[in-house]
Amino acid sequence: ANKMAAPRVCANLPLYDPSKSSLAFGNRALPKLNRELQSSDVAVRQQALLLLADVLHKRENLVTALKEGIPASLKQLLPDKNATVRQRSAHALGIIAQHALGRLAFLESGLLPALSQLFSDEDKAVRLSAHCAVEMCCRTSEGAKGLLEAGLIPLCVEKLSQETDTELKDVILSTLHWCFLVETSQGLAANTIQLCASLLKHKDASVRSKAAQVTFDLSLPLEGKEVCYSCGCIPALVELLSDQDKDTRAQATASLMSIAVITKAKHTMVEQGAIPLLTAQLEHTSSEVRLNTIKALTLLAEAPKGKGELRAQLEKLKALVNTDTSDMVRKAASRAVEVITWTP
Repeated sequence: ANKMAAPRVCANLPLYDPSKSSLAFGNRALPKLNRELQSSDVAVRQQALLLLADVLHKRENLVTALKEGIPASLKQLLPDKNATVRQRSAHALGIIAQHALGRLAFLESGLLPALSQLFSDEDKAVRLSAHCAVEMCCRTSEGAKGLLEAGLIPLCVEKLSQETDTELKDVILSTLHWCFLVETSQGLAANTIQLCASLLKHKDASVRSKAAQVTFDLSLPLEGKEVCYSCGCIPALVELLSDQDKDTRAQATASLMSIAVITKAKHTMVEQGAIPLLTAQLEHTSSEVRLNTIKALTLLAEAPKGKGELRAQLEKLKALVNTDTSDMVRKAASRAVEVITWTP
């Protein structure tokens, strides 16, 4: 007979002991848990945090948790001597940050600066939970503004550079992306583009894709386009057009489209062989990617060498004018054909 696999228990975590905290159900549990979070016994704190995460997953318990002052109790635990307590406190705050009311409490309680203290924690799991909670809060513009106002962008960029772990790099890039959707000047001042230029060559597809996304965010202002050009992003982005990963190709296309507005960038892209690689993207399943591709090609047609190369691709573009499912793509393709065929 098949034996059931023995459950694996992580060695350094305390075993679940139902006698430690008999959990009252849902809302009624929260005052008791809040008292236990403040216990001097580390095992009681750890157990209360484990149960709290369970309770917080139910949305209806969140309002009570906020009324009970759970975020303030968790904030007190962030510098705890015990790594499990620090990690679980940050994790619980990440659950709270999934909800609009929770994010509001985050900003009012100064939780972003408090969590950022854990970015330098010696324990990787603690750092990851802290970054995940901050990233969750930044998914709305209010949360992102909170991080920008707290002046934490330089610290995030520094940690992005220092962390070797892929998962951590990934989360930090997401945090930066949400923030740069709101405001780019702090990102430009912190030399984020220079760092992303090296991350575009990272071994992990998700890191490459998110680095290209952040490059796009920061390339929207003219200053950003100039920096992208001068710190060598263009060759790396052109190379990503033939990346195995579809998302990475899409992000690279958007970045190149944005940077191609400046004349010297157009010439570099044409010289780097961007046109045949971009043309391959015209068959992408996403209409947004097809649109960005056509816009990029239209900009490259403004360089004489680019226009010459693109004449060979006219049939593909004309086909899109007649057959593409997206109205915006059809219009953009029509404009591209005009630019490529225009003669003075």
